[in-house]
Amino acid sequence: MPAAISCVTIPVENLQKSIAFYRDGLGLAIEEQDEDHAALDLDGVYLVLLQREEFTSYAETVGARPATRGTIETIISYFTESKGEVDTVMGQAQKAGAQIVAASDEDGVYSGYFTDPDGHAWEVLFDGE
Repeated sequence: MPAAISCVTIPVENLQKSIAFYRDGLGLAIEEQDEDHAALDLDGVYLVLLQREEFTSYAETVGARPATRGTIETIISYFTESKGEVDTVMGQAQKAGAQIVAASDEDGVYSGYFTDPDGHAWEVLFDGE
């Protein structure tokens, strides 16, 4: 099996609020949706927003507990083509209501961070090297 990620599923408290953040705030298209989930195709990798209750059921199936809201166990990173694109995405996220840490340049990497309505952490970066 080749190493690849096809889908990243994150739990959300309020599916409609999360859809609004990603669709209306960040401009991402919803590819599929029902009452429990929404899927966004991010260039061949799906980001699935799944109601927390359903997410918990999946986690319990494998004998695990999902992280509590506000606990970060994963950072989702988005690599851009320029510093300007980092700033644009960070601005979109902030306008959509995200908590942000402004982008800065460290060791040739220009990056900033934001959290979505459920506290999932995103890193937006440009690696100038």
